[in-house]
Amino acid sequence: MILLVPDKFKGTFTAPQIAEMFRDAIRRSGNTSEEIVSIPLADGGEGSLDVFLQNYPGASEVWVDTKDPLMRGIVAPMAVSDDTVFIEMARCCGLIMIDQSERNPLKTTTYGLGLMLLAALDYSPRRIIVGVGGSATNDGGRGMIEAVGLENLHRFDDIEVQVACDARNPLTGPHGATYTYGPQKGADEKMLPVLEQRMLEWVDTAREWLHQIGHDDRFDFDTVPGGGTAGGTGAALYAFFRAKPVHGFTMFSEMVSLKDKIRASRMVITGEGCLDASSMNGKLVGSLAEMCEKICRRLYVISGRNTLGSHPSICDTALLATDFEEKIGKWCRADWRSDYLPSEGALFGDTAAGYGVIAGCDEAGRGPLAGPVYAAAVILPEGFYHPLLKDSKKMTAAQRETMCEIIINEAVAWGVASVSAAEIDRINILQASIKAMQEALKGIRTDYDIAPDLILVDGNRFKPYYDTDGRRIPHKCIVKGDDKVPEISAASILAKTYRDKFMLRLAEEYPQYGWAHNMGYPTEEHRAAIRLHGLSPYHRKSFTVK
Repeated sequence: MILLVPDKFKGTFTAPQIAEMFRDAIRRSGNTSEEIVSIPLADGGEGSLDVFLQNYPGASEVWVDTKDPLMRGIVAPMAVSDDTVFIEMARCCGLIMIDQSERNPLKTTTYGLGLMLLAALDYSPRRIIVGVGGSATNDGGRGMIEAVGLENLHRFDDIEVQVACDARNPLTGPHGATYTYGPQKGADEKMLPVLEQRMLEWVDTAREWLHQIGHDDRFDFDTVPGGGTAGGTGAALYAFFRAKPVHGFTMFSEMVSLKDKIRASRMVITGEGCLDASSMNGKLVGSLAEMCEKICRRLYVISGRNTLGSHPSICDTALLATDFEEKIGKWCRADWRSDYLPSEGALFGDTAAGYGVIAGCDEAGRGPLAGPVYAAAVILPEGFYHPLLKDSKKMTAAQRETMCEIIINEAVAWGVASVSAAEIDRINILQASIKAMQEALKGIRTDYDIAPDLILVDGNRFKPYYDTDGRRIPHKCIVKGDDKVPEISAASILAKTYRDKFMLRLAEEYPQYGWAHNMGYPTEEHRAAIRLHGLSPYHRKSFTVK
């Protein structure tokens, strides 16, 4: 499954429109049968109301009389459920409500938001959520307070007010509301210091008002993280309504069960109008990147403009106006697994029988003079991805430990088995390696009751494997598969990590051989120790050990 989770492209396309463009491009690329699931999402700004209405149980749209940012009368929507009201600030005080030529934060006001908060009281909510992104204002929320009136604030005492936002900026200062967001709202260089001075004066006035209503404990509103959102509206909601901040992306992602949908996908495509450094700081793209990284899925980003460049948690990017079609065709091609299954027809016949459940197998420890050979078998979720996932021999010990934990937690199933040095001496190392891999496969069936439909094995030798019901499961040997096939890479990491841990325990009992450093491999240190101390019970006597 391909999962589409776009944000809006501000001023051009809504999130649902972008999702439809992505879907059409995937189908045009030749991928005509794979399931595509679209979840247009928001993080508290424009489009949040639609996401809420589509996904919150029992939510319905109501319209209220209010004011736009320039105090012109309008009718704006909000969402109402049994106990919750959701208000999207952009629908009354947003940049989308005024023309480009009308942008002037010296003139715009949050008065309309205050009217909508009063209207919300008519529905007797226990919770009011205010999505504060996309505002055209920089009045610190003063207009909102004036519209509600200090005398009416007590009516919100038993209501939990939440602020859905994605920013951490304070109210004032070089990283505050004015200097961070003022320019996009129409402020030029001459206007910025005037706006900042007005904000500082508002801080003094607001403290006087807070003292009048007994909110002295909220005098820190000008320094709280997120207070600068929506031109300071976040700070005013915190101070006067005792509002609690909620991460907009987190709220909406939980509402749509996004984690489960990402787990069920093989890749995720998102997008936003401008991809820049702020995108990775709490906004939808950055939050989605963190989620995909934890769940081990590939993330691709399409944008109208890209000043960020690349990022470690993003697999690739494309620009909507230039290489969008080319890139999305490359990412989403139907035969994406053929990179490491070039001859699947030989295994499944002419129909590529769906690849079914794939298990990767690899061993660790064929070359050492001492210790067992370990092997692992791993079944990964479809589309599993992590930038560290590769041949275990090309990783540091710390990287292997990290990936080992991730694989154990995220794999559909996994098994590890070993064959002792004595058994290696009896049947030879090749047969012992194959035996260990087959035992690891049996462990998957025993522990998880899962049987693979295909086994991919590192190297060029393997024996036919029969499941517990007597079914022969086809296998394919892939030379250097541990650096090509995710399932084999994962198996190589588990096998290597488990064997190294075993050798470290042995090293405590037999420190003279330096196994803590050489893991039993034929280093000069190891050979010299054998000449001096002789063989241990864990040495492979059929190997040339002197």
